[in-house]
Amino acid sequence: MRINVPVLLFFALILAFTVAPAHAQEGDGAWGEVVDADGNILYDNLTDLGEAHESVDWMPDLPFIDGQATYHEYLTPSGNLVVLPSATTLFFMAVNPEASGLSQADSYLGNGLGVLETMLAGYISPSDLADLGYSDSADFFQAVIDGQSSIWTLGGLTTINFLTDLLSGSLADQNLYTMILLYTQGACGDAPGGCAELVEALPTPTEIECPAPYIQTGPISISGGSGDGGKIAPPNPVVVGQDKDKRGVDVQVNVHVPPVIYHYFVKIPHQEESCRRDPSGHGGGCSDHPGDPNYKSVVNVWYECEEHTRSYTDRIASVVITINLTQESRQWILTELAQAYPGAHLIHPDFSFSYGGGGASWSKIIPGIQTADPGNYRVNVTARSTGTPVSAPRSASAGIGQFLVELVRVTLIEGQ
Repeated sequence: MRINVPVLLFFALILAFTVAPAHAQEGDGAWGEVVDADGNILYDNLTDLGEAHESVDWMPDLPFIDGQATYHEYLTPSGNLVVLPSATTLFFMAVNPEASGLSQADSYLGNGLGVLETMLAGYISPSDLADLGYSDSADFFQAVIDGQSSIWTLGGLTTINFLTDLLSGSLADQNLYTMILLYTQGACGDAPGGCAELVEALPTPTEIECPAPYIQTGPISISGGSGDGGKIAPPNPVVVGQDKDKRGVDVQVNVHVPPVIYHYFVKIPHQEESCRRDPSGHGGGCSDHPGDPNYKSVVNVWYECEEHTRSYTDRIASVVITINLTQESRQWILTELAQAYPGAHLIHPDFSFSYGGGGASWSKIIPGIQTADPGNYRVNVTARSTGTPVSAPRSASAGIGQFLVELVRVTLIEGQ
């Protein structure tokens, strides 16, 4: 059975409607944990389960997609699951509504882009929108919270609040979210990716104990540019005091944080059935009717633990780069060089640069570092990640080598 598209908004030049699913419970307050009457998405009221990337059969294996479904999930206080699929993922969910779990969602709330996607995918048609009711924009979200279905709104401050909050979630993940899917408690198995962290809260048989969830990831990688110590230019730097252009040294640093793979186990019950045969010897197979002589009965029950995995992006929170003149070069300046050039001393032997993070991969070129002291400079990098819903922040430090800054010596020859 096709479920009506629940909540669709009209914004800009794109029609957006709001519709509750055919099986939504009137006045059950499910959306009251997700949005308020002013159209604000209640992110602070939700438990953030993070952004997930999962290989699924219903996503095509195309460039920039690679069979990966992308979505962000939240848990409401009452145990409902909120899913925000990326725009690309939503389109292919609409193309494959049963396999992707779109048809099993209890209700949806989205903007006109989400409607357009589902229409282009053939999940709904323009005729499906013709019979939808109307709700004034000032009262629209209260009607949604009260459980009304088949309503839509055009414009208004509440609509702008919702679109702004939906956009903020899109920007945070660098995705485009156009629709929110709601799966009520106990139905998380129909959502994309299944239950994930919710598995432990679900009732499961106690006859066996499944292994505890665990995480798996690789080390944070730190590297430099093509030259020694990450130096990329110039080929043979000299101290800036001998360079009329004050060119300095360009250093490049690269950091990559691998994803965190979350392994969890679902306890699956199995049973073996037997049939009571008709004493006359007639009939065959098992019947679902208790009064039938061939009514089936369970003769054996067993359980197995099924392993699942999910991938979480661990982003870079901060990077600190230190560039220090080596102790050997300092000693050389203060002794040998000072003897040849009286008054030689350390001018600026230490540099430090701090940066905010971004995605899982980060690259930075530090241009024109003003190296005034000759000698070898050692480059060290410390990176820290943000962590994920299933793992704590991580940090790593590594040296990427050293580069040489030369001093052009001047020798004076007295004439006779």
